[in-house]
Amino acid sequence: MSKTAFITGATSGIGAEYAKRLASQGYDLILTGRRETIIQQLAEDLARQFKIKSKVIIAELSDDFDIQKVINAIKTTENLEILINSAGYAGPFILFAEQDLLQIERMMKVLVNVPVQLTQAALLEMDKNGHGTIINVASMSAFVPNKKWAMYGAAKAFLKSFSESLYLEVKKDGIKIQVVCPGPVDTDFWKDMPADKTIMSKRLKFISAESVVDCSLRDLKKNRVVCIPGNTTKLLMSLVSFLPRSYIYKLTDTE
Repeated sequence: MSKTAFITGATSGIGAEYAKRLASQGYDLILTGRRETIIQQLAEDLARQFKIKSKVIIAELSDDFDIQKVINAIKTTENLEILINSAGYAGPFILFAEQDLLQIERMMKVLVNVPVQLTQAALLEMDKNGHGTIINVASMSAFVPNKKWAMYGAAKAFLKSFSESLYLEVKKDGIKIQVVCPGPVDTDFWKDMPADKTIMSKRLKFISAESVVDCSLRDLKKNRVVCIPGNTTKLLMSLVSFLPRSYIYKLTDTE
Protein backbone atom coordinates (compact mmCIF):
# COMPACT_ATOMS: atom_id res chain seq x y z
CA MET A 1 0.00 0.00 0.00
CA SER A 2 1.35 3.42 -0.97
CA LYS A 3 2.12 6.10 1.60
CA THR A 4 1.61 9.81 1.08
CA ALA A 5 3.59 12.79 2.39
CA PHE A 6 1.88 16.20 2.39
CA ILE A 7 4.36 19.09 2.38
CA THR A 8 3.62 22.81 2.54
CA GLY A 9 6.14 25.36 1.29
CA ALA A 10 7.62 22.76 -1.05
CA THR A 11 8.59 25.09 -3.88
CA SER A 12 12.18 25.44 -2.66
CA GLY A 13 14.44 25.23 0.37
CA ILE A 14 13.66 22.89 3.24
CA GLY A 15 10.23 21.91 1.93
CA ALA A 16 11.60 20.96 -1.48
CA GLU A 17 14.41 18.97 0.13
CA TYR A 18 11.90 16.99 2.22
CA ALA A 19 10.02 16.28 -1.01
CA LYS A 20 13.14 14.96 -2.73
CA ARG A 21 14.14 12.81 0.22
CA LEU A 22 10.70 11.28 0.79
CA ALA A 23 10.16 10.65 -2.91
CA SER A 24 13.44 8.71 -2.93
CA GLN A 25 11.98 6.58 -0.13
CA GLY A 26 8.89 5.77 -2.19
CA TYR A 27 6.37 8.21 -0.75
CA ASP A 28 3.70 9.67 -2.99
CA LEU A 29 3.65 13.45 -2.65
CA ILE A 30 1.16 16.27 -2.29
CA LEU A 31 3.02 19.56 -2.47
CA THR A 32 1.78 23.08 -1.84
CA GLY A 33 3.39 26.33 -2.88
CA ARG A 34 2.80 29.61 -4.70
CA ARG A 35 5.23 29.54 -7.65
CA GLU A 36 3.36 27.22 -9.97
CA THR A 37 5.99 26.68 -12.65
CA ILE A 38 8.75 25.80 -10.21
CA ILE A 39 6.78 23.50 -7.93
CA GLN A 40 5.04 21.75 -10.83
CA GLN A 41 8.42 21.02 -12.41
CA LEU A 42 9.71 19.65 -9.10
CA ALA A 43 6.68 17.38 -8.74
CA GLU A 44 7.00 16.08 -12.30
CA ASP A 45 10.73 15.48 -11.97
CA LEU A 46 10.32 13.53 -8.73
CA ALA A 47 7.42 11.48 -10.08
CA ARG A 48 9.44 10.51 -13.15
CA GLN A 49 12.69 9.83 -11.29
CA PHE A 50 11.27 7.77 -8.42
CA LYS A 51 8.13 6.31 -10.05
CA ILE A 52 5.81 7.87 -7.49
CA LYS A 53 2.58 9.83 -7.71
CA SER A 54 2.78 13.57 -7.15
CA LYS A 55 0.15 16.27 -6.92
CA VAL A 56 0.51 20.04 -6.63
CA ILE A 57 -1.85 22.42 -4.85
CA ILE A 58 -1.17 26.06 -5.61
CA ALA A 59 -2.06 27.93 -2.44
CA GLU A 60 -1.44 31.26 -0.75
CA LEU A 61 -1.54 30.26 2.90
CA SER A 62 -2.53 33.70 4.13
CA ASP A 63 -5.75 33.43 2.12
CA ASP A 64 -8.71 31.81 3.89
CA PHE A 65 -10.09 30.22 0.73
CA ASP A 66 -6.74 28.61 -0.12
CA ILE A 67 -6.26 27.47 3.47
CA GLN A 68 -9.58 25.66 3.36
CA LYS A 69 -8.60 24.14 0.03
CA VAL A 70 -5.50 22.64 1.62
CA ILE A 71 -7.41 21.44 4.70
CA ASN A 72 -9.95 19.69 2.46
CA ALA A 73 -7.12 18.03 0.53
CA ILE A 74 -5.62 16.67 3.76
CA LYS A 75 -8.98 15.34 4.92
CA THR A 76 -9.49 13.46 1.66
CA THR A 77 -5.95 12.06 1.36
CA GLU A 78 -5.89 8.29 1.78
CA ASN A 79 -2.87 6.71 3.45
CA LEU A 80 -1.63 10.05 4.77
CA GLU A 81 1.59 9.10 6.52
CA ILE A 82 3.47 12.40 6.90
CA LEU A 83 2.51 16.06 7.17
CA ILE A 84 5.32 18.60 7.02
CA ASN A 85 4.45 22.20 7.85
CA SER A 86 7.33 23.97 6.13
CA ALA A 87 5.70 27.06 4.64
CA GLY A 88 6.77 30.36 6.14
CA TYR A 89 8.62 33.63 5.87
CA ALA A 90 10.07 36.20 8.25
CA GLY A 91 8.61 39.50 7.17
CA PRO A 92 10.54 42.77 7.44
CA PHE A 93 13.53 42.83 9.76
CA ILE A 94 12.51 46.05 11.52
CA LEU A 95 11.38 47.24 14.93
CA PHE A 96 7.96 45.93 15.97
CA ALA A 97 6.49 49.41 16.39
CA GLU A 98 7.35 50.21 12.76
CA GLN A 99 5.69 47.11 11.27
CA ASP A 100 2.38 47.17 9.46
CA LEU A 101 -0.29 45.45 11.55
CA LEU A 102 -1.95 43.82 8.55
CA GLN A 103 1.40 42.34 7.50
CA ILE A 104 1.92 41.02 11.02
CA GLU A 105 -1.49 39.35 10.99
CA ARG A 106 -0.78 37.84 7.58
CA MET A 107 2.55 36.42 8.74
CA MET A 108 1.11 35.00 11.95
CA LYS A 109 -1.65 33.32 9.99
CA VAL A 110 0.96 31.51 7.86
CA LEU A 111 3.34 30.68 10.73
CA VAL A 112 0.81 29.82 13.47
CA ASN A 113 -2.78 29.43 12.34
CA VAL A 114 -2.10 27.31 9.28
CA PRO A 115 0.13 24.71 10.97
CA VAL A 116 -2.45 24.37 13.74
CA GLN A 117 -5.33 23.89 11.30
CA LEU A 118 -3.47 21.48 9.03
CA THR A 119 -2.16 19.49 11.99
CA GLN A 120 -5.64 19.00 13.38
CA ALA A 121 -6.94 17.88 9.98
CA ALA A 122 -4.05 15.41 9.58
CA LEU A 123 -4.45 14.01 13.09
CA LEU A 124 -8.03 12.99 12.37
CA GLU A 125 -6.83 10.81 9.49
CA MET A 126 -3.71 9.51 11.26
CA ASP A 127 -5.67 8.62 14.39
CA LYS A 128 -7.93 6.39 12.32
CA ASN A 129 -4.90 4.69 10.79
CA GLY A 130 -3.08 4.30 14.09
CA HIS A 131 0.15 5.82 12.78
CA GLY A 132 1.61 8.90 11.14
CA THR A 133 4.17 11.67 11.49
CA ILE A 134 3.84 15.45 11.74
CA ILE A 135 6.91 17.65 11.34
CA ASN A 136 6.75 21.37 12.08
CA VAL A 137 9.60 23.52 10.82
CA ALA A 138 10.41 26.17 13.43
CA SER A 139 13.72 27.92 14.11
CA MET A 140 16.41 28.52 16.71
CA SER A 141 14.45 31.76 17.19
CA ALA A 142 12.10 29.64 19.30
CA PHE A 143 14.78 29.62 22.01
CA VAL A 144 16.15 33.17 22.02
CA PRO A 145 14.75 36.71 21.80
CA ASN A 146 15.07 38.39 18.44
CA LYS A 147 15.52 42.15 18.21
CA LYS A 148 13.60 43.39 15.13
CA TRP A 149 12.09 39.92 14.68
CA ALA A 150 9.75 39.83 17.65
CA MET A 151 6.74 38.30 15.91
CA TYR A 152 8.75 35.73 13.95
CA GLY A 153 10.48 34.51 17.10
CA ALA A 154 7.19 34.43 19.00
CA ALA A 155 5.57 32.38 16.24
CA LYS A 156 8.41 29.85 16.24
CA ALA A 157 8.33 29.62 20.05
CA PHE A 158 4.63 28.85 19.80
CA LEU A 159 5.29 26.14 17.22
CA LYS A 160 7.91 24.52 19.42
CA SER A 161 5.66 24.54 22.51
CA PHE A 162 2.67 23.35 20.49
CA SER A 163 4.63 20.46 19.01
CA GLU A 164 6.01 19.27 22.33
CA SER A 165 2.60 19.40 23.98
CA LEU A 166 1.06 17.61 21.02
CA TYR A 167 3.67 14.87 21.32
CA LEU A 168 2.47 14.15 24.85
CA GLU A 169 -1.11 13.90 23.61
CA VAL A 170 -0.62 11.54 20.67
CA LYS A 171 2.44 9.40 21.41
CA LYS A 172 0.20 6.62 22.73
CA ASP A 173 -1.66 6.61 19.41
CA GLY A 174 1.36 5.67 17.31
CA ILE A 175 1.79 9.18 15.91
CA LYS A 176 5.19 10.88 15.88
CA ILE A 177 5.62 14.62 16.36
CA GLN A 178 8.77 16.57 15.61
CA VAL A 179 9.68 20.26 15.60
CA VAL A 180 12.78 21.24 13.66
CA CYS A 181 14.69 24.29 14.93
CA PRO A 182 17.58 25.18 12.63
CA GLY A 183 19.76 28.24 12.71
CA PRO A 184 20.15 30.21 9.46
CA VAL A 185 19.67 28.03 6.38
CA ASP A 186 20.89 28.97 2.91
CA THR A 187 17.54 29.08 1.08
CA ASP A 188 15.22 31.50 -0.76
CA PHE A 189 13.99 32.58 2.68
CA TRP A 190 16.60 35.35 2.52
CA LYS A 191 15.99 36.36 -1.10
CA ASP A 192 14.25 39.62 -0.23
CA MET A 193 16.49 40.32 2.77
CA PRO A 194 20.09 40.35 1.44
CA ALA A 195 21.27 42.90 4.00
CA ASP A 196 19.82 40.84 6.85
CA LYS A 197 21.49 37.71 5.47
CA THR A 198 24.82 39.53 5.53
CA ILE A 199 24.30 40.54 9.17
CA MET A 200 23.27 37.02 10.14
CA SER A 201 26.21 35.40 8.34
CA LYS A 202 28.58 37.43 10.51
CA ARG A 203 27.04 35.86 13.62
CA LEU A 204 26.33 32.28 12.60
CA LYS A 205 27.33 29.76 9.95
CA PHE A 206 24.63 29.06 7.38
CA ILE A 207 23.77 25.41 6.79
CA SER A 208 22.15 23.70 3.81
CA ALA A 209 18.56 22.54 3.50
CA GLU A 210 19.93 19.06 2.85
CA SER A 211 21.67 18.97 6.24
CA VAL A 212 18.47 20.13 7.96
CA VAL A 213 16.48 17.27 6.44
CA ASP A 214 19.29 14.79 7.17
CA CYS A 215 19.16 15.73 10.85
CA SER A 216 15.36 15.74 10.96
CA LEU A 217 14.92 12.26 9.50
CA ARG A 218 17.78 10.88 11.56
CA ASP A 219 16.29 12.28 14.78
CA LEU A 220 12.86 11.04 13.77
CA LYS A 221 14.13 7.46 13.80
CA LYS A 222 15.37 8.08 17.36
CA ASN A 223 11.99 9.60 18.39
CA ARG A 224 13.59 12.96 19.21
CA VAL A 225 10.84 15.52 19.40
CA VAL A 226 13.00 18.67 19.18
CA CYS A 227 15.52 18.53 16.34
CA ILE A 228 18.30 21.14 16.25
CA PRO A 229 20.35 20.78 13.05
CA GLY A 230 23.94 21.95 12.95
CA ASN A 231 26.64 21.45 15.58
CA THR A 232 27.11 25.17 16.17
CA THR A 233 23.39 25.71 16.69
CA LYS A 234 23.21 22.70 19.03
CA LEU A 235 26.02 24.14 21.12
CA LEU A 236 24.44 27.59 21.27
CA MET A 237 21.05 26.22 22.26
CA SER A 238 22.67 24.13 25.00
CA LEU A 239 24.31 27.26 26.38
CA VAL A 240 21.01 29.13 26.28
CA SER A 241 19.51 26.69 28.77
CA PHE A 242 22.25 27.47 31.30
CA LEU A 243 23.09 31.13 30.79
CA PRO A 244 21.29 33.86 32.78
CA ARG A 245 18.64 35.60 30.68
CA SER A 246 20.34 38.96 31.30
CA TYR A 247 23.45 37.63 29.54
CA ILE A 248 21.40 36.27 26.64
CA TYR A 249 19.81 39.69 26.20
CA LYS A 250 23.27 41.25 25.92
CA LEU A 251 24.37 38.65 23.36
CA THR A 252 21.33 39.14 21.16
CA ASP A 253 21.05 42.94 21.51
CA THR A 254 23.27 43.66 18.51
CA GLU A 255 22.80 45.29 15.14
